[in-house]
Amino acid sequence: MGAPSRDLVLCTRDRLLSAGNVAALVGDRVWYRAPEKADYPHIANFDTFGIRDDATCVTGEEITLNVHVWTRGGMDPLQDARSIAYEVGRALHDYPLTLPGNQLVTLDHRGERIFYDADDLTGHGVVEFVAIIQAAA
Repeated sequence: MGAPSRDLVLCTRDRLLSAGNVAALVGDRVWYRAPEKADYPHIANFDTFGIRDDATCVTGEEITLNVHVWTRGGMDPLQDARSIAYEVGRALHDYPLTLPGNQLVTLDHRGERIFYDADDLTGHGVVEFVAIIQAAA
């Protein structure tokens, strides 16, 4: 049995790489951590935080997952970030990810935040999900 948040991140990245609607916008540029001098647009950094959510005879966790998208150039980096964030939400909301060591109960898209990074050139989106995961026995 692996850490529920680790399983969630691994399977989320795999899903985004295989989702045609996302690939149409970012290609195969979906990384755990973007390489230095990465091309834009891309998706990287899957940060999580979890809260233990046990019930009688069931070990569970509620995990908030943030998927980060970055764009630069084009007519408007914020509009591009909004488009990518929207497709990320569509690709993952209620998607039945099969986790290798745990059981996904729900995966809900909660919303996104779109803003410029400190360089005032890079559009940045943070797409938020909440997952309920039941740990394997």
